[in-house]
This record gives sequence, structure tokens and C-alpha cells, in this order.
Amino acid sequence: MRLGMRYSRFFWLATAFVALVIVAAGSWYAFSPRLAIAALSNWDADPEELLSLYNRQGVRAAFERQMLLQVDTYQPPYTKDAVLDAMSDPRAVRMFVNEPYGEWQFAAAAGLPADFPDGESAGPMPRMMETADSWSFDWSGLNTIVATPSGRNEASGNSYRFERDGLSWRLVAIELTVAIR
Repeated sequence: MRLGMRYSRFFWLATAFVALVIVAAGSWYAFSPRLAIAALSNWDADPEELLSLYNRQGVRAAFERQMLLQVDTYQPPYTKDAVLDAMSDPRAVRMFVNEPYGEWQFAAAAGLPADFPDGESAGPMPRMMETADSWSFDWSGLNTIVATPSGRNEASGNSYRFERDGLSWRLVAIELTVAIR
């Protein structure tokens, strides 16, 4: 009789342990991409901290694939390499994640609109900040996730590809909604 009780207790402890592991793994699977997005968009993080959250060369290469051919003809100091270096800088990546809806990043090239008010100082680069309140995640196996903002009714914004790095995720590419011109 005692042996049966020990077996029963062991069975329930083992079942509880397995259930706990399944819940922990499921929680990690569901919430860790959100933690990666939150870490990359943290305004208080030092740029050096952000570098550990993404693959700078991978992000830079993704931007290069999205450039129009005219970028190759840019003259110093705004050469193609200078543009790519600036866009893959940790502070720029943070801005791309914080404001994922596209064309604001290139507003400086177009200049200010003719009806922009002159009387009030709006800072060095006036723009409307449109952040994402929610994200959708498309999983590709256990090692790749593509995050897109899902807070709008219309077309989604930039997409952010993450690859698993141990138990965390690293950003490896940003696909923009507009070509880099």
C-alpha cells in the first residue's frame, strides 16, 4: 500500500513539473518577441545596449537591398556608405522600431511643406510620431519571427525579422514600406 502512495505522489509531482515546463515554454514562445520589440524601442537604453539586440551588419545589408540605384551616385558627405551607416546606427534602429509606419524617415529629403508654420519652433525635425500600440508576429519555425505593427486599419508598416539567439531574439533585418531614395 505504501509503495502505491509513493508512486502516486511521484506521478503527480512529475505531472506538475511537466505542466510547469510546458507553461514556461509556451509563455516564452508567446511573450519573448514582444520583449525583444520593447527592448529595442526603449528610449532610456544606451546605444551600446541596443547593439547587443540586433545584428548591425544584417540590418545594414537589408537596407542596402532596398535602396534605389540613384543612392550609388550620392556625393560626399552623403555617400551610400554614410547613409547605410546612419540608418543602421542603434539610435536610428530604435527610431525605426518606435515609429514603424514608413515615410517619416525620409521626410528630410523632401523638405518642409510650403504651408508649414514659421512662427513656432518645432525642433530640428518636425514630424508626427506614430507609434504602434500592438504588433502581430508571423512565426517561421522555431527560429524566425517577422513582427509588423497591427494598430492601423490600413496597410501595415515596416516589418522586422528576428532570429532566435539562444533564449532571446535578435533583429536581423528591417523591411521598409518605401524604397530608400
